[in-house]
Amino acid sequence: MAGAGEKPFRARQLSTHYFSRLAHEPAQWTDIPAAAREKLAAELLPELMSVVRHISCDDDMTRKTLWRLHDGTLVESVMMRYPDRVTMCVSSQAGCGMNCPFCATGQAGLDRNLSTAEIVHQIVDGVRALRDGEVPGGGPERLSNIVFMGMGEPLANYKRVVGAIRRLTDPEPDGLGLSQRGITVSTVGLVPAMTRFADEGFKCRLAVSLHAPDDELRDTLVPVNTRWKVREVLDAAWEYAAKSARRVSIEYALIRDINDQAWRADLLGRLVKGKPVHVNLIPLNPTPGSQWTASRPEDEAAFVQALEDHGVPVTVRDTRGQEIDGACGQLAATER
Repeated sequence: MAGAGEKPFRARQLSTHYFSRLAHEPAQWTDIPAAAREKLAAELLPELMSVVRHISCDDDMTRKTLWRLHDGTLVESVMMRYPDRVTMCVSSQAGCGMNCPFCATGQAGLDRNLSTAEIVHQIVDGVRALRDGEVPGGGPERLSNIVFMGMGEPLANYKRVVGAIRRLTDPEPDGLGLSQRGITVSTVGLVPAMTRFADEGFKCRLAVSLHAPDDELRDTLVPVNTRWKVREVLDAAWEYAAKSARRVSIEYALIRDINDQAWRADLLGRLVKGKPVHVNLIPLNPTPGSQWTASRPEDEAAFVQALEDHGVPVTVRDTRGQEIDGACGQLAATER
């Protein structure tokens, strides 16, 4: 504040406007002298990103937002309404460097990391949109869940994602005052970062994008597996579960005739049996140019049954946003 020629208490005022009142226009800051508002906005709350467009589907219960960042980079976020909750899927990177062949974001490659402020603003804008009635569909008017499952590998942008989690969960007016238990952070299995994340003291849920229980196939589906193998990834996940006292989610995209065989279901069940885990099966969502497709219904059902036979909690994801390329693995941030 001193650098802006203002008193220190102005920082508290700006934070209150941004996080508590969700007032982003200087004209709304009536407790700050009019002559100082534009200067403070330009120096301390510059426009980091702007909405290119919103697209909705699922009877307006799902809304995808395309953002243009200050340098022209494009990213996407998705808001999903349910009868009892509202979930936002946010991006932590523009693109992704993990190169998973069934994911549109991974195939696009990595452009850059998002800043903490760029991550946070996706959620702040979503909270404001809910408050102002901009998102139809009925149900709760308060954001209940945040999933770091948009564009990018969150733990590859470690410091900024951790900073965003702290800002989102700090009490108002220093943050949004959201619950850590309502936040899920996804990873393909960056073991050193997972170990570090376990020591942060968060109560967030960790979601591991496994997609194959054997190293031979996972080396292909999730190329980072050539560095950290399945058992190393799972050991790091159990460590996080022990330190956070939260169940780990295992994400598994079911791909027809690729990873949906009975023996792979049995192997997965044996690997996670008795652990603090929930397996989330995801019918593969179509992406441009992909030769793969979702598993047959009977193979999906058999996979579920095999896991249940091992006593493993399992559900099949209720896929949202597929028709607007807003579902898992479909985010590509294009203006087409």
